Amino acid sequence: MMDFKNWFNQKKHKPWKRIKSGIDFDMSKEASSKKQLNVKEWIGHYSYEDNFGEYLLDQGKIDSGQLFKAVERQKQTGECLEDCLVSEGILQREELKIMLSSFLGVNWIRMTEVEIDQGIACLIPEEMAYRYSLIPFKLQAGRLQVAMVDPLNFQVLDNIRVLTGYDVEPFLAERGEIRAALRKYVTVENSLAKLSQSHREELKYSKFDNEQFNSFENPDEDAPTVRLVDSLLVEAVLLGASDVHWEPRADQFVVRYRIDGQLETYQKFPLEVSRNLISRLKVMSQMDIAEKRLPQDGRTELLAAGKRIDLRLNSLPTVYGEKVAVRILNPDTAQRTLRQLGMRTGIENGMRLLLKQPHGIILVVGPTGSGKTTTLYALLQELSSERLNIVSIEDPVEYQLPGVVHVPVNNKIGLTFAKGLRAILRQDPDVIMIGEIRDEETARIAITAALTGHLVLSTLHTNTAAEALPRLMDMGIEPYLLAGAIRGVLSQRLVRRVCESCKETRVLTRLEQESLELEEKLGQITVASGCPCCRESGYSGRIGLHELLLFDPTIKDLVLARQSALAIERAALSAGMTSLIHDGLYKVRQGLTTLEEVFIHKECS
Repeated sequence: MMDFKNWFNQKKHKPWKRIKSGIDFDMSKEASSKKQLNVKEWIGHYSYEDNFGEYLLDQGKIDSGQLFKAVERQKQTGECLEDCLVSEGILQREELKIMLSSFLGVNWIRMTEVEIDQGIACLIPEEMAYRYSLIPFKLQAGRLQVAMVDPLNFQVLDNIRVLTGYDVEPFLAERGEIRAALRKYVTVENSLAKLSQSHREELKYSKFDNEQFNSFENPDEDAPTVRLVDSLLVEAVLLGASDVHWEPRADQFVVRYRIDGQLETYQKFPLEVSRNLISRLKVMSQMDIAEKRLPQDGRTELLAAGKRIDLRLNSLPTVYGEKVAVRILNPDTAQRTLRQLGMRTGIENGMRLLLKQPHGIILVVGPTGSGKTTTLYALLQELSSERLNIVSIEDPVEYQLPGVVHVPVNNKIGLTFAKGLRAILRQDPDVIMIGEIRDEETARIAITAALTGHLVLSTLHTNTAAEALPRLMDMGIEPYLLAGAIRGVLSQRLVRRVCESCKETRVLTRLEQESLELEEKLGQITVASGCPCCRESGYSGRIGLHELLLFDPTIKDLVLARQSALAIERAALSAGMTSLIHDGLYKVRQGLTTLEEVFIHKECS
């Protein structure tokens, strides 16, 4: 075994004493006169968590009550002490890691801030790296630097030294960050190498044996393909991607993630592996792998971050082969509240008042990808009750909420929005959610439902709240029906939230103020900078911009007179409605987003 006492002394680790089961073990020099514990015996008994809680108490970071609470949670869930402290809201993750690093006498490193050489990352067998949650990331002065969840596992450290032939310097790192690095630098690399080998074998056999050639069409037997596809999908979930695009091009196969509304190229592969990857995606979503000339739809589940994630897939034939788009339906999205969507207090209160109406239509409008469905689910959560019969009809059903009956549209068998709505009205509903009003027939049934005592929630594709009313009239709906049924229209956009780790502020110049034609002086504004935490983008996550148009008597009179959207909007602003642009400027002043994000969406409106 390695001489870990010398390693501790080199690190100038603060002497500490462990007492458990009657065993005394002191790492300090003063312990040289004491009876020393056998190394293997000490490793078998050692668990730093027992003393880490006492260390946090001594440092004044927690009190005894908080420690007891975390330990009780640990007994119930089996989580490590650090996770329990974070889950209970006792300590922040960053502060906790700094304290743990100090306690163990080991440097803490963020994997997102280091460049990892793929050759070095693959020095340790993949199975061992995953089992012990570790990854080598740098070779410096003959010492192999290894990020580990448990940097005091001396037996593993010694195994690494024997396996690689290098002295080992351990670093403390987050388990999730290590796993992400393993997927990116080890799993993908190993799987790609095996896929390339499979392709060479395919070319070799395809000249002589059609049966051998056809076997490569079955990705179920192709472990590298399965590992590679699963790894990329899990990584997309952990990065918060909403979509994954698998695109064949003229000379390569590209995997792109849509994160915070922006597409980012994540991996590039040789074009020859595209068939294996596409076939795997089609098999897992129960598509026909033999059909390559027509678009197909599929659906499957993925286990990631301890949750089951629904995936919706669509294949599309292109000139370079099939392209597959994967929509990631994270269940956390459907659990967001109105406040988490970024609504200002006034708009949030206005929406709650609308939800208390016994009947009528509440519309959520905006372009594709503006978060309308997420808002509808947040409204349904506000309404959810055993006393209410809530039914939704959607195309397709993206999320399933407890207490809500979800009905999927199926045009192939004739179950349209209109036909489904007629059936729902015979189910004694209190609240009806319609995924989207697309035609006159659906609009008329929705209005009929609203006028006969039902609360109806739905979406419409318009740029502003005021434009929703003329759009419905253009569908053929009479103004008097709209005036009697509509209760309010919420318009929204999604803008990227500035990264808290790297955001900066600066003063807006007078020239900029004038060129932007801003009515109100902003003063200091937030600027996106860029750091490893946000992948150098300057943004992390998204937040909504909202405007809420309430149907007061003035608005009803304008609708009855068939006035334009501009006239309706002016009247609403005069009555106190906050426009999308003003809500955006408010969030710029709050340091939540940037002027660039707000004005990009203003130009698109």
